[in-house]
Parts: sequence; C-alpha cells; structure tokens
Amino acid sequence: MSIIGIAKIDYKTKNLIQRVTPNDIAIIDHEDLDYTCAYSLASKKVKAVINKSQFISGKFPNRGPGILLDAQIPIYENINHNIFDFIKENDKIEIKENLLLKSGLKVPLKAITKNQWDKSQKISQKNIQKEMDLFIDNTLYYMEEEKDELFLPRKLPTLHVNIQGRPVLLVVRGHHYIDDLMKLSGFICRNKPILIGIDGGGDGFCSLGYTPDIIFGDMDSASDDALKKTKEIVVHSYLNGRCPGEKRLKRLGLAYEKYSCFGTSEDAAILMSYFMGASIIVTVGSHNNIIDFLEKNRKGMSSTILIRMLTGSKLIDAKGFFKLF
Repeated sequence: MSIIGIAKIDYKTKNLIQRVTPNDIAIIDHEDLDYTCAYSLASKKVKAVINKSQFISGKFPNRGPGILLDAQIPIYENINHNIFDFIKENDKIEIKENLLLKSGLKVPLKAITKNQWDKSQKISQKNIQKEMDLFIDNTLYYMEEEKDELFLPRKLPTLHVNIQGRPVLLVVRGHHYIDDLMKLSGFICRNKPILIGIDGGGDGFCSLGYTPDIIFGDMDSASDDALKKTKEIVVHSYLNGRCPGEKRLKRLGLAYEKYSCFGTSEDAAILMSYFMGASIIVTVGSHNNIIDFLEKNRKGMSSTILIRMLTGSKLIDAKGFFKLF
C-alpha cells in the first residue's frame, strides 16, 4: 500500500493540529500520544501519522494510538528518530513498504498495528503501579507546598460579562468533550450559562455554533478564529510572573485580561469562576484521573485536588455525561 500526501511537521502536536487537512501526513514528536491530540488528528482525517518518538513507551496505558487506529489512520514510528532532519513543511512525501520516500531519500519506518497496540496496553497496565507511586508522592508533596496559595489575595480580571450568581459551563479539550457538550444543549438553552473555553475548548463551542463568553488559558491551542469570535479573553499568568499566552495575543492585536494563579489553566479557570461568584461550575472534558495527567506529561495533580476540595458541591463534572443517553 502506498500513501502519498503533504507533510505537516511540528514538535508540538497542538500547533500542528491547527494546520493539517485530509491531504496531509502528520509528522510529530510526541511520546505516549494522548487521547485529545489523537482525537483532533482523527477529526482532521489525516492520511497517516508518523511519530519521531514512541507512540507507546509502556510506562502507562495511553489511549492516543488506539484512537487513530480505530479511525483507520495508519501510524508509524521513525526508527532512527531523525525524520525532522530530512522532511520540511509542505514536502510531498510517500509512505511505501515501511519507508518514507522523498526525491530519492528513504527513511525507515515501523508500522504500529492494532494487535501491537493491544499487547502494549496489557504490558503498560502491569507497569502503571510504578508511575502511580511517583505520581502520588509528587501530588502529596505539592499539596503541602501549594495549600496556602488557595487563599492568597489575587486580583480578579475586569470583565464585561457578569459571572456573579450565574452558572458557568467550562469546556476543556478532553475525553469525548464534544459528545458531552452536544448532550448539554438543553442545559445551555434553559440556563444560559457563562460559556468558558479553556484554550482549544473555545473551538469546541464554536464548532457547535456557540460563541464563547470567555476563552481562558495559555492560548496554545485555541485557534485564531475562536480568539477573534469570543467575547472576552483571560490569559493565565503564573505566580512567578510567566504569562505564555500574552505574546500571541499582542501579535493578534486582541484585548485581554490576566489572571494570576497556580496550577493548570483548567484549575485556574475554576478558581476564578468560584471567586467571581458562579452559582455552579459545570466542567466538560476535565482532567481528573492519573491517565489524563500522565498523557499530558504532568507528574501530579495537587492543584486539581485542592481546588476541588475548595469548590465542593458547586463543581459538577459532566465528563462522560453522553454515556447516560
């Protein structure tokens, strides 16, 4: 079988996703490909995915390769880990008999089959205890370090939208988040919640015809189109002063507010909504278990646990909601 396409290549899979089309072969450098990135690549219907790194390291049972294989998208590993030296963006390339071909160049590949992925999942299940031990130790250490930061005085952003006393629907690009969001259409229609997209979660709203009230985060996976459509933008800045999304927003000429907070952007948006007086906070696609975090290369979930302890019954997790119907 021969696969011919246009190379789209990036060390950051999130950046590449915004550029790929069904005519393309995606070339990534992403060990233990996660569910969210794989789902996005599958949604773009790419012809194939080539990974400079291992799709499956065996440390834990990551879900990304299975998503691509179930979507009938061939996946390959770059045996010599040197593909970025030879292939450039928009090169016309061909995959044939486990070789990547370009103008006489031959780069050896290893095809990953569904059977191989199934076997690797079984091995990974046996290895996860070690990863879980390290994850729990890290989480407990940082919970002790970060517990006082929950109540540090922090400046709330000045917004035109009023969150006080209103329900908030907060969407993260996570497991089956579009399916869950579709099932919440009745809730949105009846309750008119404040719609907050965490980075690429804003695109999730836009894809279903909603206009986000706020896009919150590092601005690393929200599309330019979504950022221009949203009513307000809040960029996540960290307690050390780092503000990764600010440069992009300045380049786009978009107005924004900052919110300084520890933890992930998802955690920070929940905390912001809580302190701004949301009546309830409904999350879709949230990261709340060890596989979610390991797939994102996060070594613990201290801020996630602390913030959920604080918000209590105000926080409602709708992850997997679509399975009830």
